[in-house]
Amino acid sequence: VSTQSTGVSKSKEKKMQRKKVLAQLGAAQQLLSKANVADKDHMETLVPFKKYNRNGVDLSIECLHYEQLDGETFETIYQILETNMKAEYDACYWGWNEKDKRDELKEKNPWFLVAKNSEGQIVAFAHFKFDFDEEVAVLYCYEVQVTEDMRGKGVGKFLMQILELIGSKAEMQKIMITVFKHNPRAIHFFSDILKYSDDETSPKFMDPIDEKEYCYEIMSKPLKIKKASGS
Repeated sequence: VSTQSTGVSKSKEKKMQRKKVLAQLGAAQQLLSKANVADKDHMETLVPFKKYNRNGVDLSIECLHYEQLDGETFETIYQILETNMKAEYDACYWGWNEKDKRDELKEKNPWFLVAKNSEGQIVAFAHFKFDFDEEVAVLYCYEVQVTEDMRGKGVGKFLMQILELIGSKAEMQKIMITVFKHNPRAIHFFSDILKYSDDETSPKFMDPIDEKEYCYEIMSKPLKIKKASGS
């Protein structure tokens, strides 16, 4: 086999690979654009999940884009987040920065699951985005937070189940989360209860030599894609 023919073959293979990656990116971008329509009701076909009546709890749940949040709702979400997570961030080299966290809640097409009790008070929320991971479309859950009086009642698990259903219906490949290494309760929740595993983008795989320098892990769970009928 001549060197010239081998070179042509490799060049053709690289072009085909680039074409494949571009096609994957294009398909993922179409899914993300479709999922990120601000007035889209991601729970339209999940009516049974709009209520949570278990363990003495009576909650209503809705899915809202950031643009649909009023100022009071946003402020309550932030206050729950700060109350639950400030100490966790301060225990890490990241530290807690109020401006950064407020901005993070607003940036890049953020979505929220908001759970309210019978008095209309917000007692739990999930903050998530439809985003890229490598060349695929994913649902990334940035926060799932429950007020102290609602913990141990299955609310957080229920919100994560809703996110998995939303991600599946939006044809996301997987659902991802970031968890602090120094938060064993969260690690147990995601790995043992929800069956998440360490994602290939986690520091332990991406930077194994300096893995101990990181205060977090990235975990994920594959989603079963549920295409809409007729698609």
